[in-house]
Amino acid sequence: MSFARKLKRNKKKLQAVTTAAMAGLALAAVIKPVMAGTPESTVSGVVFADKNGNGARDINEQGIPGVRVSDGASIVVSDSQGNYTLTVNPNRRKTDLVFVTVPDGYKVPVNESMIPQFYQNLGQLQADESRVADFALQPAPETQNPNFDFVGIADVHVQAGTTNNRERFTGQLAQLNELTGSPAFITISGDITNGASDNEFKDFTASTATSKLPVYPAVGNHDFTGGADFSARIDRYRNYLGPEWYSYDYGKKHFIILENNLGMREADQMAWLKADLEQTGKDTEIVVITHRPFNNPQTPDAAEAKKYIDLLGQYNTRLVLMGHTHVNDVATDTIKSADHVVTNSSSYTIDQTPNGFRVVSFHGGKETHPYKMYGVNKNLVIVSPAPGSKVPQGNVQLQANAYNTSSRVTEAMYRIDGQEWHKLSPTGEMTWSAEWKADKEALGEHTIEVRVTDDGSRTWSESSRFTLVGADEAAIPAQGANWPMFHGNAQHTGEALDELSPELQLAWSHLTDGTILTSSPAIVDGSVFIGTRDENGTEQNSVLSLDLKTGRENWKFVPDAQIQASPSVANGIVYASSIRGTLYALDVKTGQKLWEKSIGQQDVQRAWMYYSPTVADGIVYQAYSSKGGGEIMALDARTGDAVWTAKLAGGWIAENAPVVKDGKVYVGADGGYLIALDAKDGKQVWRKQPAGGWMHSLPAIADGKVYMGYGGGLLVALNAETGAEVWRYRSEGESYIAGGTTGSSPAVVDGVVYMGFPNGKVEALKADNGEKLWSAATEGGIISSAAVSGATVYIGSNDGKLYALDKQNGTVQWSYKIGAWVASSPAISGNSLVVGAFDGNVYAFTSEKK
Repeated sequence: MSFARKLKRNKKKLQAVTTAAMAGLALAAVIKPVMAGTPESTVSGVVFADKNGNGARDINEQGIPGVRVSDGASIVVSDSQGNYTLTVNPNRRKTDLVFVTVPDGYKVPVNESMIPQFYQNLGQLQADESRVADFALQPAPETQNPNFDFVGIADVHVQAGTTNNRERFTGQLAQLNELTGSPAFITISGDITNGASDNEFKDFTASTATSKLPVYPAVGNHDFTGGADFSARIDRYRNYLGPEWYSYDYGKKHFIILENNLGMREADQMAWLKADLEQTGKDTEIVVITHRPFNNPQTPDAAEAKKYIDLLGQYNTRLVLMGHTHVNDVATDTIKSADHVVTNSSSYTIDQTPNGFRVVSFHGGKETHPYKMYGVNKNLVIVSPAPGSKVPQGNVQLQANAYNTSSRVTEAMYRIDGQEWHKLSPTGEMTWSAEWKADKEALGEHTIEVRVTDDGSRTWSESSRFTLVGADEAAIPAQGANWPMFHGNAQHTGEALDELSPELQLAWSHLTDGTILTSSPAIVDGSVFIGTRDENGTEQNSVLSLDLKTGRENWKFVPDAQIQASPSVANGIVYASSIRGTLYALDVKTGQKLWEKSIGQQDVQRAWMYYSPTVADGIVYQAYSSKGGGEIMALDARTGDAVWTAKLAGGWIAENAPVVKDGKVYVGADGGYLIALDAKDGKQVWRKQPAGGWMHSLPAIADGKVYMGYGGGLLVALNAETGAEVWRYRSEGESYIAGGTTGSSPAVVDGVVYMGFPNGKVEALKADNGEKLWSAATEGGIISSAAVSGATVYIGSNDGKLYALDKQNGTVQWSYKIGAWVASSPAISGNSLVVGAFDGNVYAFTSEKK
C-alpha cells in the first residue's frame, strides 16, 4: 500500500472514530476479549450504497451506517459515514474472511456460482497487517417486502459417481428455478458435498452456477476435510463458499446461518451469535438455517445444544430449517415459539420419503413451509371412478389426485358425460374430491372428466370411463380373520388366512390431510388401524381407527410426532410408536391412552422409533435408537412395565420391527446386523452382519430360517438357530429409489419368498435355496411388502399402483392406479384389502366374487 493510500486510510479511521463517538454509536461490539500476546491484524473499509451496481464507490454514492461487519468472532458496526475498522486474530483461521450482515433494502451481487458476495476472502493475514475491504451494497427495495417465498433444501451430497452427481443436482436446481411464486433465494441446510474434496466443491459450484436464484449455503458434517483442528478442517469450505456462520436480513426477517456440527463447541460462534441476536433485538422475527436437528440422537453435544436452544428461545425465533437425518420432521416443542423443521435429502432419504424440498412462505404475517417432491410433472389421476371400474348407484365419492413439482394446484373441476362443470374440494397436498349423487343416474357406461388449474394458470385434464351398476351389486367389506400387525402376524410372513380373489373394486377411501408412508393397516374385529404423518407440521400426525365397512372414523389419537410405523393390536389394546421415541397403548374401542413409554422425553437427544411394535405372548417388543445407541425393550403388554432391555447397535434410524418365534426375538439393527435374543430375558443368542448400511427391510421367519432385505436389492436367508447364512440373492436392475434403499420386507408362504425390490421388481424365490421362480416388473421402486392370499400376491409400488400378481408366475391379474406412492403394505381380512398411500388416504377394496 502506498504512503498516500495509508495516510488517506488512517485519516478515514480517525474520522470514523470521531464520528461514531459524536453520534453515540458503538463502533465495535467486542464479543471475544483479546488476550495478551494474541496477534492482531486490522481490516477496515466502507460499506456503501452501490447505486449503479459497478462494484466501485463513485462520488455520489453514500456510506451506509449501522451495518454489521464481522470475521465470525467480533462484530463492529459501520459509523454514520459507512466506515468500519475490525481487529482480527490472523491465527484464528487459515483463510481470513470478513463479511457483512446485509440489511433490508439492500442486496449484494452474486459470484459466478450464484453465491451472494456478502463476504471477502482476504487470504492469510499476517500479524500487524492492515487490509482494506469495502462492501458495495446495491439498493433493493423489494427486500423490504415482508411477503416473500424462499426455497429450503438439505443434504445435497454432490459427488461424481454417486446418487447425487453434478448432473442430478443441476436438474434439481432447474426444477427449483421453475417454481411459481417467484422465490427470492435458495438455502441449503448443509452437506453440500459427500466428502469435501476439491472436485466435489467444484461440481457443486458448477451446478449452482446454472441457478437463476441466489444460493445461501450452510455447513454439514460431510463438508469438513481432515485436519488437526477446526480451522484446518473448515478451510476448504471457506475458500469455496464463504464463512461457516453468518447472517443477513430479508423481508423484515433476520436470517442466521449456524455451523452446529463441530461449531457447537466453538466458543466464538456462541459469542458471535449472542452479539448478533442482541443487535437484532427481540422484536425482529428470526429464521435459522443449520444442519443438525436439536432434538434427536444425532444432535451433537446435548449440553452445548441446550445453550443454543435456550438462547434462540429468548428471541423471536420463528423457524429453524435443518437436514442431516434425511427425513421430513416438524416439531413445535424444541425451541420456544419456533417451528423446528427437518427437510429430507436431495440425495437419498432415510425415512423413505420421496426426495424433496420446502417452499417457505411468509405472507400476511403467517409462515408456512410445505414439503414438495422433486420430479412430478403435471400428474393427474382419477382415483374414483377408476377407468373400467363398476360403481354402484348412490352417493358416489369422486376423487382425483393432482400434483406438480413446480407449481401448486389451486382448482379442480369435474363433469359427467360432458355436462356442467362442478368443483372438487381439496384434501391434503394432492387429493380433490366431491360427492356425486348418482342414485337416479342411468345404469351403464359414463364418462368423468377432471380438469385442474395451477397457480401459474396452467391447466391439464384426464377422463375416465366407468360403468354405473345397481346399488345391490355393491360388495360391502366384511371382517374375516384378524390381521393384527405388520404382515399379519408376529413372524411377519405376510400370509392371509382369508382367500381374496383379485377382481377388486374400491369400496371406500378415507381422506386425511396428512400422508401415509410405510404405516400399514391392522384389521381387527371390524376396525382398521393405521398411522399418519404430517410432512409440514404436527396437526395431522395421528393414529386412526376406521370402520371397516364404511371407512368412517371411529376415533383419532394425536401423538407427539409422526406415526411412520404400523400399529399392532392385541387383547383390546392398540400399540403405536411415534418417531419421537414414544410407544402408546390405546384402548381399541375409544382410542383413550392407557399407558405410554417414552425414551429420552426430557432430553435434547430424544429417541427415534421409526419401526413397528410386535406383540406376542403378552409381551410388546419395541426397538428404538437413542443417544446411547440402538436398543430393544420388552414390556408387559397390559401394563407397560419393563421386562427387559437389550443393546442392539448404532444410533441411526435402523433398529427395526422384531419377529418372534420359538422363544426367540429376531431384530435388525444399524450397520446391517441381524440379532437373535432370548425372548425371556433379552440375552443375545447370536449376532450376524450379512451386509452393511441402514436397515429398512424388516425380518420374516418361517421354516427355520430368518429372511432379511438389505440395500441394493439384496435378500439374505439365515439359519434361525445359528445365524449361519443359508443363501443370498440380489435382484439385478437399476434402482428407481435414490440410493438403492430396499424398503420392502419378505413374505414367506408355502416354501416361497415373495419380495419387492428398489428396481421395481417383485420376485418369487425358493425359500430353501433362493432360486428365482419368477419376476414381475412395475414402473417404480417398491417399499410396500407383499400380502399373499390364496393364489394371489398383493403389493404396492411407487409407480402409484396397487398390484395383484399370480402366485404361480407373477402375471398381473389386476391393478389399481392411485397416483401416489403406495409404500404402505396391504392388509387382508375377509373379502377386503386395505392399504394406505402417500396422498394420505386409506383405501379399502372388496372382491366382486360373493
